[in-house]
Amino acid sequence: MTHIVSMRITHRVDLDEEFFEDIICTMFEGGSNYWIDHITINHPCGKKPVGIPRSTWAANALNENGTVIVFISTFDEKPEEITLVKNMLVSGLAKWAENFQEHVSIVTEGQKCTIDAGDIDADDADIILQYALFNDIVFG
Repeated sequence: MTHIVSMRITHRVDLDEEFFEDIICTMFEGGSNYWIDHITINHPCGKKPVGIPRSTWAANALNENGTVIVFISTFDEKPEEITLVKNMLVSGLAKWAENFQEHVSIVTEGQKCTIDAGDIDADDADIILQYALFNDIVFG
């Protein structure tokens, strides 16, 4: 008779600026655009340079301790707004990793562990953002 043992393993992962840029681009360019009306980017450096995509500028703003104001589509005249900061995004990512473990690809290189951002699709990015903003899945 075979006995199956389950155990939980916790990883410390290092997430660089490129990782956040990848998932933020996925969020704002496809994952969450069905419920987001628009965003406003408050970058510490000021105005967005010409030629940089808005999602890249948003990711850069969060990486530089700026904010992104997310305007949520509602049936009211004025969209609801929530200010997103990087630590909210990290919390949303942690909750997603805990609740959707089968979607998380951990890459280990020597002593360093990272999450493979290439495996985070639009649906996953949407869930991460909803966890970051609402601590729950509110849409879809």
